[in-house]
Amino acid sequence: MTAIFVLTVRQLTGSRRVWLVLALVALPVLAALLFHVGDTTTTSARFADEITTTLVASAILPLVILLFATSAFGNEVGERTLGYLTLKPFARWRIVVPKLAATLAVGGIPVAASGLLAVAVIENGGIGGALATGVGLLVGGAAYAAIFTWAGLATRHALLLGLVYVFVWEATLAGYLDGIRFLSVRRYTLGVIQGLDDERLRTIEHMLGAGAAVVGAAVVVIAFTLLGVRKLRRMDVP
Repeated sequence: MTAIFVLTVRQLTGSRRVWLVLALVALPVLAALLFHVGDTTTTSARFADEITTTLVASAILPLVILLFATSAFGNEVGERTLGYLTLKPFARWRIVVPKLAATLAVGGIPVAASGLLAVAVIENGGIGGALATGVGLLVGGAAYAAIFTWAGLATRHALLLGLVYVFVWEATLAGYLDGIRFLSVRRYTLGVIQGLDDERLRTIEHMLGAGAAVVGAAVVVIAFTLLGVRKLRRMDVP
């Protein structure tokens, strides 16, 4: 498992998409610095909430994870070397889980660190809300990684479908239709953040409770990991 994890990290960090990801994760910190430089009437709490909800949780986190997760099996599938992995006497979960972990390490940790640092800068060094933000983003990142890694195995159009999911389901429908908040990774992310620090995201209405958010995220991670394992077992690998 360690060898697969290390190999996947090298594959993901060796591509040019890393530069795009670095630019994306720099945006929240840049916005936080501009908040202190510029002349604004917005309170630091409201600005931190806006950065977290509209920029990091709704856009940067899912997009970064999407870029990496749909490519986690990309090299093996594209170069037709996946058979070398599947022919070895490994349980299929021992292949899928390191792929998920590599995606989270390369994509989720930088985004979580960016969100944590941005909130800390906006709130003048306040660490409680910043840590809650980082942990919540990691939880959301794990859920997105499970979904998009499975999609990368299930279809060649995973990137396109992922973009539709991010911008139609998460950013639009789940953002405005309160009834489907229980099926939104974005809502899970925000629910965990507020559950860890009830001073955060007070300006956001109809939040999920922390318990529901954690359970929802756990169900997504487990369900889509199992779907990925099932798909890998049934693939006709050349």
